[in-house]
Amino acid sequence: MSRASAFASAVLAAVSLVGPAGVAAQQSNFTPSFETNPRLVGGWTITPAIAYSGAWDDNVLARGEGDLPAKDFLNAVNPRVELDFNGRRGQLSASYDGAFMLYRELSALNSYDQFGSISGKRLLAPHVALFVHSYAASVPTTELVAFVGLPFIRNGSRIWDTRSGLEAQFTKKTTMSVSYDFQLVDFDHSSLGSEFLRGGHSHGVSASLRHGLDPRLTFTADLEVAHAITHPPDLTAINAIDQAFDVQNVWTGLDYRLSEQMHVFGAGGISRLGVTTLSEPRIGPAWRAGLARNFQKMVVDVEYSRSFVPSYGFGGTTQNEELIGRVQLPLARRVFTSGDVAWRRNDPLLLTTLDLPVRSVWIEAAVGYAVSPLVRVEGFYSATHQTIDRPGGLTNRNRFGVQVSTSKPMRIH
Repeated sequence: MSRASAFASAVLAAVSLVGPAGVAAQQSNFTPSFETNPRLVGGWTITPAIAYSGAWDDNVLARGEGDLPAKDFLNAVNPRVELDFNGRRGQLSASYDGAFMLYRELSALNSYDQFGSISGKRLLAPHVALFVHSYAASVPTTELVAFVGLPFIRNGSRIWDTRSGLEAQFTKKTTMSVSYDFQLVDFDHSSLGSEFLRGGHSHGVSASLRHGLDPRLTFTADLEVAHAITHPPDLTAINAIDQAFDVQNVWTGLDYRLSEQMHVFGAGGISRLGVTTLSEPRIGPAWRAGLARNFQKMVVDVEYSRSFVPSYGFGGTTQNEELIGRVQLPLARRVFTSGDVAWRRNDPLLLTTLDLPVRSVWIEAAVGYAVSPLVRVEGFYSATHQTIDRPGGLTNRNRFGVQVSTSKPMRIH
């Protein structure tokens, strides 16, 4: 993922699909989330786009400390298409993002990365809406922020995360949503270190309640229940048995709107790991907090969370702590900048000789210039850093380069 926008997309996907319902926690009870957006142009719009980027990568193979890192220059050609619909009773947004990754010297590592997403809502009745959010990716490494608690290695990885359900407004101040959640993770197991990547799937139910206490203050309550099954890479692998985990998270909290442009939220509760073949039940604290500020053209978002979550490596379930921040800032009429950072700490709940704490950091920064309404030029820097308490467990990777992109929205009549 060397393109300047890839990290931001991954962070947003992780927040909205993989992590706790932080987006829902930020919604005002006086603007039901299932309403269509009247500011969007009605009908269908398709936006084809293409980008080229050239970047220097100082650790192509994502090797740990002690190994000689392979360095190379990467050329990426990134076709993309977005399809949007806005109607009186519903909205739909779908995108496909592919990237031909071409290395100058290490051509054997050339790959075709793929990302896709779909999000939609449909009013079934004046106060009831059906929604779906789905995200999928196929990438050559495990560095994607959506993968929780995995070591960074160059190994083919795939993820599909989807959530679908109903939202209802009971009164002017009270809304509730219920969804079915499914996640599938798969690996190629073609590289050294992939024996720690188990793969598997999870499914469960999420529920979210919002009640306005006054025009600025909203009471929030959230529940997540998940059943996860992880699979060994083969019958001769380490821990070559399927493992099942049941995880429950419950939060209650408050969302306070300081102004039309800024609000803060916080919630606390408990996380529970059910009985497994490897351990007795575990219970721990769960909490999250965040701040969002929208200036006229500047956007700042920060969120912290802690809970138990399934993981498809090492012990299978971890105590997950993460901090995600994002900022977008225009510097001049045509000059803009953006930055994203994600920090995550994963501590395994089922301790064996293979279950090791993992600390991971993702950083992305870009400065761009709008040559015209259709063409942008950006300079970008991205970095990943991971620490695992084992020999060679320190991994650093830095990429920096330039990207040129063009896109053009077109109405479909």
